[in-house]
Order: sequence, then C-alpha cells, then structure tokens
Amino acid sequence: MSRIAFIFRTDVHAADKGPISWKGDYCAEVFESLGQVGDLAQEHDVTAVLDGGDFFHVKAPGRNSHGLIYDTGRLHNERYKGRRVYSIEGNHDLMGNNLDTIENQPLGVLYVTGVFHHLREEVFEVDGLRVRVVGVPYSPSRDLAEIQDLRKQPGDDYMVAVVHALAAEDPPAHVEDFFGEPVFRYSSFIFEGGPDVFCFGHWHRDQGIVELEGRHFVNQGALSRGALTKENTERTPKVSLIEFTKEGIKTTAISLRVAPAEEVFDFDRKERQEKESLVITQFVEQLEADMQIDPTQDVEANVRSLNFAPEVRERALAYLERARS
Repeated sequence: MSRIAFIFRTDVHAADKGPISWKGDYCAEVFESLGQVGDLAQEHDVTAVLDGGDFFHVKAPGRNSHGLIYDTGRLHNERYKGRRVYSIEGNHDLMGNNLDTIENQPLGVLYVTGVFHHLREEVFEVDGLRVRVVGVPYSPSRDLAEIQDLRKQPGDDYMVAVVHALAAEDPPAHVEDFFGEPVFRYSSFIFEGGPDVFCFGHWHRDQGIVELEGRHFVNQGALSRGALTKENTERTPKVSLIEFTKEGIKTTAISLRVAPAEEVFDFDRKERQEKESLVITQFVEQLEADMQIDPTQDVEANVRSLNFAPEVRERALAYLERARS
C-alpha cells in the first residue's frame, strides 16, 4: 500500500545555556529529545521530518556557539540516518523578524550545509500517491488571506501546511492582546482546495490534534520545556506522526521521554523570587498606607520608625545601603 509519512516537531529552542528556571541540564534534554525524534523517524519509517520553526532560542547569531551548531549537525547525521529535515523559520530564528537575516543566522548555516532543508514547497510522491508540503514562516503581521491562498495543485492527493503562527480551535480572548499578534481560529483555515493538514509552531502549549470537517490541525506544543510555568511542569513534550495513504490520513501524537519536572526545574529559586516579590510589594503598600516622614531625621531613621515587619525594614535598609555604595 502506498504510504507517505512525516514526523512533525516544533519549537526546539536549542541553546548553549539553559534558562535560569532550570537546575537540570536543559541542553542535554533538548538534544536527547532530538535524538528520540530521529529514532522515531526510523521506527515509523517516515518519509521526512518536518520542523515548525524556532529551532534555536537566542536570536543574536553571535550568542550561538559553533559547538552548538556542530552538535546539531552531528546528532542529525547520526540519529536521523538520512531522513531529511524540512524546516521553516520561527521568530527566534531571525533578527528583527526579518527573513532576509537568515543568511547570518545559525539556521541559515544548517540550510546551506544541508543539515536542514529550507521548506517553502516540496512534493513527495510514492507509487502514485502525491503529497504537497508548504512552509509558512513567522511574520508578526501574518495575514489570513495569505494562508487562504494556499491551494492544492492538479494531481495532489493531499496538502500539508507547516505554519509558525498562533492558532487554536477556540483561543482565549486575552491571547491576542498578550502576544500582540493575530491569533487564528482553526475554522478560518477550512476552505475549498486548501490544505488537509495544518502543523503549527510558535505557541508552546499542547493543544493536541483536532479534526474539523476532514481537516487535521496538529498543534502539540514545544519540544522543549523552558520557563517554569504550570503548563510546562505538567506537560510532556510530544511530536506527531502524520501518515497518508489513498484511504485517508492518520495523525498520532507521540510522547517523548523526559525527566520529571521536579528534577529539572528550580522550584526553590522560584519560591525565593516569589517571597522577595511579596516583601517588596508589602513594603510599597505599607509606604503608601503609613508613610509619616520626619524631615528632621535621615532616611534610615525614618525607615526604622515605620510600622513594618522587621524583615521588611531590614530589607529596605539593605537596599538603601546598596544604592548608596
């Protein structure tokens, strides 16, 4: 039976250093997860791997080491065993959200060396089965009409669009204001002759795989776990297997093996930050409520006389001393 299959991954956010929210080895987890994707590509005998963008985390090219790029190439050569990776650009892969900067970016190095292939439009054919795959890179002002212009061509059995943009079945009202970018509803991507499968990068939250009116929306979230958020501590990173035959489409989410959240995230540091923030908030609120300044006294004397908790007074005095020195 004719079959064309892809593994879809997105938002790897590879970096030389891990986030400050981590006590574990962030870089090691990212590369181990990438290796697992390569193993899955062999296990499921996929045609290619599709990458939804933001492979790198740091936008400034000079802050991505040669070693990071070398290790990326070595891992893909060793673990992907000839399976091509087709990638688009995410916002973290660019300077100033400008696609023209790609030749100076780490991702551009992966393109020109053939480690990754620059996805704009590729056609895959096996025994009379034809799948067209198009890539839509990041743009802060991506227009819905641009995506609705994507159409199958004569002879295509199926079409896949890999898009780096915010999208959801029913996005919360506050999301567009928070990100300052358009947020698309899946329903707006259902149109005659359009893609059968949409694979989304950019939004790190796992929104799963949704099927609407015969279209498949693959939005499993980031491969990496960066910030210490409730969603990241509860989420298991995933990739998706997308299979095409003459009989139809099958999409399957596959979980990766990662360490438990308590082993990698620095919860103690977060607790200290929250306590410090609480102390500062209490100090400001108390100042607003009880401030009675004696102009004949120095600043330290005024602070000592305030009706604050002792630790708040001591912290305020320490800040004053630090500012003076």
